[in-house]
Amino acid sequence: MKYFLAIAFSSLLFFTSCKSNNNEKDSKGIAMLKEKISRFVPVELKYDSAILNDREKMVLKYLYRASQVMDTIYLSQVYSKNFEILKSLKASGTEISKLQLQYFNIMGGPFDRLDQDKPFIGTEPKPAGSNFYPENMTKDEFNNWIKEHPDDESAFTSTFTVIRKDGDKLVAIPYSIFYQPLLTEAANYLKQAAEYSDNPSL
Repeated sequence: MKYFLAIAFSSLLFFTSCKSNNNEKDSKGIAMLKEKISRFVPVELKYDSAILNDREKMVLKYLYRASQVMDTIYLSQVYSKNFEILKSLKASGTEISKLQLQYFNIMGGPFDRLDQDKPFIGTEPKPAGSNFYPENMTKDEFNNWIKEHPDDESAFTSTFTVIRKDGDKLVAIPYSIFYQPLLTEAANYLKQAAEYSDNPSL
């Protein structure tokens, strides 16, 4: 019985210590995030809706929706786990997760652009090639592929392709194909905006 009580007491001390350490860690994280967020001044962009007619308001609405789709593409380009992290932060109601979400939205991901891209969520470093390249692909692997497949150089070094692994091969996929569903959605919003626009160039 004494042995059992000793184990129970030791376990209680262990879990109490872990909880205390976690609380201390969260407190430091909260203070750090508040300090980082305080560097930014929130600005509300307003416009006088009275200067727009009904058609122009529709143009503005669809342009805004298209821009939201482009934001989604951007998040995908920055980091492959961005949407997973975003979902987790929105589902959590803790103080630190709310601050992390706020700073995530400022930074466009879990990496601090003002502090050499150090992670402020988790510990994984930002991939050198963001999500344009496979995270486990080395620079030598990329260069060797081009050296062995010179016909691929143009596509692989294009600023409008992503590189992915297909088994033992590397393949270059144009943005127009890789992001096709989202680009199609954005394009549809732009077409709807154009239908309401009285500006021929728009």
